[in-house]
Amino acid sequence: MAAATYTPLTISQINTIWRVVQAPLQVAANFMVPEWDSLDEVPDLNVDWSGRQILVPLDLQDDFGVASIPEGGFEARPSSPKPSEATVSWILLNARITISKTSRYIDSRNRQAMLENQLKYQGRKKLQAIARRVAEYMYGFSTAVMAKVVSDAAGVLTLKDQYGVAGLGSTNSPFRVTSPFKVGDAVAVLNPSGPALRVGGIQAITAVTPATPSITLAADPTAVAANDLIVFANSLENTTLAAGTDYNAGFVGFLDAATSTTIHNVSGATEAKWNAGSDTTGGRLTGVRLIKAQQAIEDNGGGELRRVRYDRGVERDFIAYLQAAVRFSNPYAMVVDGRPKMEGVTFESTRFVPDGYAFCYDDQKALKKMTLLPKPDQPAWDDAKEMIDQSGFILTLDYPCALTWMNRAAVYYFSSLTQQ
Repeated sequence: MAAATYTPLTISQINTIWRVVQAPLQVAANFMVPEWDSLDEVPDLNVDWSGRQILVPLDLQDDFGVASIPEGGFEARPSSPKPSEATVSWILLNARITISKTSRYIDSRNRQAMLENQLKYQGRKKLQAIARRVAEYMYGFSTAVMAKVVSDAAGVLTLKDQYGVAGLGSTNSPFRVTSPFKVGDAVAVLNPSGPALRVGGIQAITAVTPATPSITLAADPTAVAANDLIVFANSLENTTLAAGTDYNAGFVGFLDAATSTTIHNVSGATEAKWNAGSDTTGGRLTGVRLIKAQQAIEDNGGGELRRVRYDRGVERDFIAYLQAAVRFSNPYAMVVDGRPKMEGVTFESTRFVPDGYAFCYDDQKALKKMTLLPKPDQPAWDDAKEMIDQSGFILTLDYPCALTWMNRAAVYYFSSLTQQ
């Protein structure tokens, strides 16, 4: 008699007796923003916050009128220069999250059901978003322009000119002009004449394609043209330029302080000392060029070179330049990851510094910050407000802040530098 055959039972045939097991939530990418932490090192501008106007007197004029007189002669003509007045203003960074009442009920009774506390997760991600926006605006202009349009193909906008600067972030791959934009963000398309909001110009981003570089909008605004401006527009108001977009609500950032003729309502064309030093010839960053920046800051701003912020590619090339200089000195003792050093100077590179730039400045004299509130912290249930007519809560994170430049001559910048 032959034995019957059978197939051994596998887990997949009886998997309903097994539990689904999940590991804790893992952070799978970098969301850290060093600029957020570096704000703590910027000196505070101690001034009362006025809802009308904040003026800062600036001593920018050389005095004159010194006479060498004969004994018993007429004395010098009296004179005194008039200080200029800077007008400073702040921006209000605002972000919100919602969470259902059911989530709160579960949180109060059975937190084991969550891989991570939902409120803490949402709060942490929103804080990361605020920190990233601070970093992005820190290097731009008070206009808050993030890019310009090359062309529009049914809502797919090819971009150029990060921060509105010709060629920046859009000539060499990887194209960083698209870096600030995330799927889900809303942006506004502005006619540069005015500027004026294009009809249907506030739209959510549905795709970001750095290789193109382009962003795809949920709907195609009317009459988009080359050189239109792109700004963020994440407010609930989505029909007007002033209330619905970030236009003219950005920081007076490093590019503004370094390159604009007028900031804080004071013109560098009128006040010669209200200008940053510059070297826009490109090429490699070298120690001699940094000494040139150091001396310009000392001579024109009365400060010291204390900090250099440069982009990652410039840092790599600077290290390569320094390594080449010592290659034949003692190759067996050469440190592979050696970083540049200069007495009294902090070197800092981040992914947010614009391509090919190095900003050299006195971080105690050049700029100050204004903050009305402490940096937003992890929200708690005590911060929650009940939503009207909906079963949920809403939590708000606010950060009223400003970068104020008090001594532009204590800034020196390089642009178009060689990168690796």
